[in-house]
Amino acid sequence: MKIFLKKILIISLTILTLLVAVNYFGDAAKIFDTEYEKKMVEIILSGDYVTNITNYDERIFQKELITNIKDTPDVVILGSSRAMLIGDKYFSTKKVMNSSVSGASIEDLIAIYQIYVECGLVPERIIIGVDPWILNDNNGQNRWKSISSYYDRFHNKEICSSNKTISIQKFKELFSFSYFQSSIKEIPDLFIGQSQPIATKDKKNVTMTKLTDGTIVYDADYRNKSQEEINHAINSYISGNIYSIENFDEISEEKWSEFKILIDSIEKNKIDLCFFLCPYPPLVYKNITNSIKYHNILSVEKIIRELAQEKQIKIYGSFNPFKLGFDETYFYDGMHCNEKGVFEIFERLCQ
Repeated sequence: MKIFLKKILIISLTILTLLVAVNYFGDAAKIFDTEYEKKMVEIILSGDYVTNITNYDERIFQKELITNIKDTPDVVILGSSRAMLIGDKYFSTKKVMNSSVSGASIEDLIAIYQIYVECGLVPERIIIGVDPWILNDNNGQNRWKSISSYYDRFHNKEICSSNKTISIQKFKELFSFSYFQSSIKEIPDLFIGQSQPIATKDKKNVTMTKLTDGTIVYDADYRNKSQEEINHAINSYISGNIYSIENFDEISEEKWSEFKILIDSIEKNKIDLCFFLCPYPPLVYKNITNSIKYHNILSVEKIIRELAQEKQIKIYGSFNPFKLGFDETYFYDGMHCNEKGVFEIFERLCQ
């Protein structure tokens, strides 16, 4: 019996050691590699583009980048991945920095804005990418917490350190089987030295690339999808829960108040302000407008336009693709415009 138990213990410890080792060294979400974002920033600040980047903490990257840039950008873009294609090519004489992060919430917008303010980097213009979920209490977005101290300081709140919570979460991931399933896929790249950010002079690469103005160029598979593949992605997008706008029961009064406080702060700092509303593909927009559970998406655009009119804020785009004359060829998937779509909004429609 003792021998049997000893064998079970050895096998269990071996499996546990393997689990922890793969999760730590494979590290699919880069939660144990605290230098990853800094390496990306070093490449960007050297004047190169950075590629071979996946699953890093975009908020920490923004904090590292903004706190290390020397010259104040003329134009700053705040928003989600739906605003990540807005770059310096639309502002020929201006220095642009796109500080958008995936799934940006109102807390993200405030926190990243606060980083600029604290660093004394007050731009001439800020473009805010407004997504409908920023006013949804049930959007499920909590990634902003990695830069929560800036959000707290914006509101003059007592800063409650979240390091303990983050450490506990990291510890749990060491023993997570689901994290193991993701991390083991990273092990081959680790052995061949392809697990770290790579400097490049090329904008288009096999993997996603971050440019020096903060914009992205999607990986080869994503940007080269056929129209049939794009249409399939659009249909898949509406076949389940729509990203961050499920249970959008009402416009959040608290988040709307926070949004207006942010706008007031931007105006107080004498920064020219614009809004960017990224459209949804026609099929997605039809699905939204025909369903009562998504009616608040339309309400978001309505109150944003009313606020813009009141404060004379320029608006680029609309959630409504029919207003813009966009069909499915202007999109990568169910929620992201492609370069052609962004060009239409910032060049032709503005004119």
